[in-house]
Parts: sequence; C-alpha cells; structure tokens
Amino acid sequence: MPSALTTIKLLGLVGVASYAVARLAVRLRLVAWQRAHVVAVPRHALPAMPRGFSVIELDAKALAQRPIDIGVAQQAARFAQGMRCLGAFTATDQLAGVIWVSAGPCTEGELPLRFQPPAGCGWDTGMWVHPDHRRGRAFAALWAGVGAWMNTRGLEWSASSIADYNLTSLAAHRRLGMAELGRFVALRVGRWYWIAAGPAPWRLALPGQIIDWPVPAPTAATASIGQAAPSLAA
Repeated sequence: MPSALTTIKLLGLVGVASYAVARLAVRLRLVAWQRAHVVAVPRHALPAMPRGFSVIELDAKALAQRPIDIGVAQQAARFAQGMRCLGAFTATDQLAGVIWVSAGPCTEGELPLRFQPPAGCGWDTGMWVHPDHRRGRAFAALWAGVGAWMNTRGLEWSASSIADYNLTSLAAHRRLGMAELGRFVALRVGRWYWIAAGPAPWRLALPGQIIDWPVPAPTAATASIGQAAPSLAA
C-alpha cells in the first residue's frame, strides 16, 4: 500500500481532505460529501472491439437475468430517465461487464444534480466489470461498445463524473485524451443538499428539487494528450 506521503503527492492536499471527509460522511450517515471532476473522452480515441467480445444493449428484462453491481430499483431509475445499458459478452456468452450511457440530461444516484451534456456529447456512468474479467479485455470491450453507440448517434465525446480521489479512473480517462469540463461539490445534511457546480455559487436543493447544470463543451484547450487507446486492452 502507498505511504501517506505518496498518497498526498498523488491526490494533493485537497484530494486527501475530500477523501477523508467523504469517508467520515459515510459513517455519519446523516451527512454526505461529494467532490468530483466532470470529464469527457473523444470518440476517436476509444479502442476497437477486442477479439472474442461483443457488446449489446440490454433492456430491463434481459438485465434482470444477469446479476450486476446494482439492484433492480436502481436499474429501473436509470432506464426511467432514458439511460441505456450496454453489456459486454465473451465468446461463451458470459457477461463480462456493463456500462450505462445517455444521449440527454441525466442524474446519478440520489444526487439532485441533472447533468446536461453539450451538443455532440453523450454521458456514461456506472461502468462495472465482473471480478473474473478485471484483468482481461472487458474494459476495452465496454469502451469499444460506447464508441459504437456514439457512432450511431453522431456523438463526438462521452462525458462522465469521477470522484476527485479516484486516481485509477482518472488515469484511465487521461490515457484516452480526456478533457476536463468542470467540477462540482455536493454536501448533504439530512435530506437537504448544497451544490456548487462549475463557476456557479452554492445552491440549495430542497427535498424533491433538482438543480440543472449545463456542462461546458470540451475544447482543444481542455483536452489532455493521452497514450494510445489499445493499452486498455492489455
């Protein structure tokens, strides 16, 4: 495990503090804390489908027969807002993983923040890979599936939110030439949320209210130079 000094160097003091607050909030239960990057990856950087895999769209009925990392209620909530579930399958019809995509505004979990992707940009969330396939090419297959889904809709970017302390996910997105579109911070006390998204000031979301956030569009200035996408298939 990395030392405390190494962790601070990787996350930065703000990232370490954010992680500590998030862990404390989980224990307190009545309080929750989120601080995340909103990033996008370009379609042209996504890998080709690795040999032996295929990705298909799964509806609620098909997904109910394939246990994944979230339950039926969460699945239904995602389907209800127009999300689609893409499943990666091996040559022997084993479900290797899933990822959820959307071509329009969407929320994530209980966070009362509705992300509105810019023109030409979709949204992806909830990537899950079965433990038996986490050392293989399932990640590459899922990204390839996202790329194919984007092609059918004329989308050039796929955006997502990543916790500021999730270094593994941030590194994977950087290898795909990610663009940073903004950041948000959310504090929940009981059922009330205070949210600051992008340059906007803190806003209060009462129970049942949703805050809409028009996510900024990616530009050449916000894109990072990543490694070649085929490295994901290793």
